[in-house]
Amino acid sequence: MPLISILFYSIPESYLLFSFGLVVIGEKSSQKNLLLATLISVIISYLVRILPVPFGVHTLIGLVIICLLFKYLFHLPIRKALISALLTLSTLLALENIILYILELIFALTLKTIWEDDWLRTIIGWPHLILSFFIIIFLKFKKVHLDI
Repeated sequence: MPLISILFYSIPESYLLFSFGLVVIGEKSSQKNLLLATLISVIISYLVRILPVPFGVHTLIGLVIICLLFKYLFHLPIRKALISALLTLSTLLALENIILYILELIFALTLKTIWEDDWLRTIIGWPHLILSFFIIIFLKFKKVHLDI
């Protein structure tokens, strides 16, 4: 993964993932813990992605890492940590795939074209990050969350 993608995509995405995961279950945390979880997650994600593992394995490892960070860094019970991690990744995958598909249609892009250009690869994900941000704000201020 190019450094530009890590700085301008992975770090914001990871921060939003943890923010969403906490908001959706009605939990709060300090910015310090959110930033720490973000950095740990991004570093581990980068290391896993450079390993020669089959496609999809990095997602499963990411799920475990997110769950463990929710459990140990945010002190959530394992059940809440797992539910939060699953909801977070499911929401990410849904938003990312729907928006990417729409952008591919609008701009006549292929995945190959996107992956070959570091800047395009980075900015193509911004619309789903922006939408994620607004969803988090909406959930937080409307106090919409699961009672688990």
